[in-house]
Amino acid sequence: MPLSNADKKRCRAALDILETKQLQFDWGTNWASVHDGNTSQLGGLKPGSRRDSAAPRHYWVGLFNSRDKRLIAPPLVEASFANPPTTAEAVEALRAEVDNS
Repeated sequence: MPLSNADKKRCRAALDILETKQLQFDWGTNWASVHDGNTSQLGGLKPGSRRDSAAPRHYWVGLFNSRDKRLIAPPLVEASFANPPTTAEAVEALRAEVDNS
């Protein structure tokens, strides 16, 4: 689903902040909050991550709405990787997804 202009603006602002952080991803099979995201600065958004349980076991990062420090599925944007991404790679991919939505 395409993002509204307001959601795009919120996502871009959050990604600008996240690119200055060193995020710690959780690679479980369910979406989990990313550590060290300083979500209080992200305008109600929260980064999440997971890994596929079946081959080819892609790594996923997403940007979610949040409530009470919990992720609200589905993610506004998400990106997949063949290998665990760095913070910079994750932010770059999510920014591309925002721009293409």
